[in-house]
Amino acid sequence: MTPTIDTKTRHHANRTVLRSAVFAAVLSVALAGLVSLSSPAAAQDATYSADEVKQHFKQLKTRSLKATGSTRALCIGTRDECNPNAATEGGGQVAVTQENADGQTDSAAATPDAPLVVDPETNAIDDAFNLLVSFEYASARLSTSAQANLREFAKAIQDPDLSAAKFVIEGHTDGIGSESYNQRLSEDRAQAVTQYLINLGVNRGRLTTVAYGESRPKVADINDPANRRVESKLILEQ
Repeated sequence: MTPTIDTKTRHHANRTVLRSAVFAAVLSVALAGLVSLSSPAAAQDATYSADEVKQHFKQLKTRSLKATGSTRALCIGTRDECNPNAATEGGGQVAVTQENADGQTDSAAATPDAPLVVDPETNAIDDAFNLLVSFEYASARLSTSAQANLREFAKAIQDPDLSAAKFVIEGHTDGIGSESYNQRLSEDRAQAVTQYLINLGVNRGRLTTVAYGESRPKVADINDPANRRVESKLILEQ
């Protein structure tokens, strides 16, 4: 004989199944939210925008064009050679422009009449844009946040106003470790940045890669983390 289930029992069972399904759905959504917050994708927001990159280099381009033919507005040499007094006070390798809290050069804050310093080795204007790229420890593997920044940078320099401009990609380290190791590490990291930009569509002919190891510190204390950086500079138009 087939057992029978009364209506009340059946309704109770249905409600139990429904509550279990709702609870499972809510738990699934909550867990998905936690995963998304902890995933690498959440850390991929760029530190700066393509517009900020464009503004920096367009201002330099305008200043460099105005300076053409004027010996007063250009100084061919190192930062120390072009600013001997400031170099003495700052312990050497001083910047020629002020910087904001993010470590980016603030061209607008620089003295308008200050000469543009041009590196005699690369012909690049020494008013660098810090690419703010980070790497895995002791390696040249770009972090996800570094990749996000470089996507913005690549987008900026392919803008019509900058599409004909050429850039130097410079690798630098702090003084921790041997000089030869730091030189090799700066080379690998600068090359990694250059190759990533090429993969994003930037023409290889527009990029010159150089590495200085620990030889060009940003601040006087050679072991300061601020000296670990990859910068880009605009090559002066001929």
